[in-house]
Amino acid sequence: MKVSNGGGAALAIKAAVCLVFAVIAVFFVIQASLGARGGGGDQPREDDISLGLGQTVYNSLKGLLDDLASSRVLALAPAWELAVNGEAFLEEQGGVLYLTSNVGQVMAVDAASGEILWSLDLGAWVSAPPAVQAGVVYVGATDHVLYALDAGSGTLLWYYTSQGEILAQPVINGDMVFFTADNDSVYDLLHRLYALDARSGTPIWVYDTESWTPSPPAVGEDAVYLGGYRREVYALDKYTGGKLWSFKASNIVLSSPQIVAGQVLFSCIDGWVYALDASSGASLWSRKLPGFVWLAPPGGSGSVYACSHRDTLTAMATDNGEELWDFTGDELISCANLDEDGAVCAFSTGGKAYLLDAAEGKLLGMLRAEHAFSSPPLLVFGRVYTASSDGFVRAYPLPDRIR
Repeated sequence: MKVSNGGGAALAIKAAVCLVFAVIAVFFVIQASLGARGGGGDQPREDDISLGLGQTVYNSLKGLLDDLASSRVLALAPAWELAVNGEAFLEEQGGVLYLTSNVGQVMAVDAASGEILWSLDLGAWVSAPPAVQAGVVYVGATDHVLYALDAGSGTLLWYYTSQGEILAQPVINGDMVFFTADNDSVYDLLHRLYALDARSGTPIWVYDTESWTPSPPAVGEDAVYLGGYRREVYALDKYTGGKLWSFKASNIVLSSPQIVAGQVLFSCIDGWVYALDASSGASLWSRKLPGFVWLAPPGGSGSVYACSHRDTLTAMATDNGEELWDFTGDELISCANLDEDGAVCAFSTGGKAYLLDAAEGKLLGMLRAEHAFSSPPLLVFGRVYTASSDGFVRAYPLPDRIR
């Protein structure tokens, strides 16, 4: 991967240099003042304390300078932008970007040009991205309805009314679509997992649990896996909905489980990450990380990524949970693999994208957008698609110098 210096990095280095010299100057002024004042008795010498403090500050700033000098900052410039009403959620399929918003707007946009291909208003709150497969867009809404729309025109193909609000993204697997729904009451939450025929909307099976979760299930070859606030992870038969096994975790499981190499990986809000045998539910390994933890998509080289609320991204080996490296960023919200470059791109809400070496976690450089990211960006075919806090969806081509 080749990353070139940007103007932002040069300015940052100059500013840091000025700051270092300013601190050094203040430090020597303090030393001169304390030396003139003198000291005595058994009290700790103020100049010794000041010396230690000054050395600590100097060392910290020197480390900052070293980091700035070794890193690269490139600006992300949008190829196009599109105003969207409300908070937007994104999915890409076949060169088309599909958008939903929390005010019920659904649209298809040409991913290359930003041209709107079609748009409609569901008239209901939508809180998750759509799912797209085989020419059909599936959108769940808080009016309890799962909508199946023609991907080319937005025409309604069928709809299914569930018992409660659909808050998470549907999951399509083969000829089946899976989604969760919850009743409207904050008490006695009834959590229901549905499996429908993806072509007609005909229900195949329904599974009831009180273990509410805002995240979609994970669907494997023969089973469906789901977590929740009851601290359990369930495995259900994919075709019948029958319970295969369950595992009691240390705390609430709000993120989606992941299926990697015959394992089910998931995290708890208290920082524990677990790996279970997908067929039996037996515990294979577990690791404690700091604070609230969510799992990012698995890496392509035998690693899984977890991010804590302390903004630390940790890479672990999927076979035994061994920590490979960690990286501390700023308000991290997601990460994605740049597999062809052997790199990981970690996104922050502040419009930053940290480029990390996948093997060692070393900072290779940083991309920076002018606007903050309000939701996890999509990284597809050399472009970053993201919704911003100012009400726009933007497409950012990755600079050629990192591709």
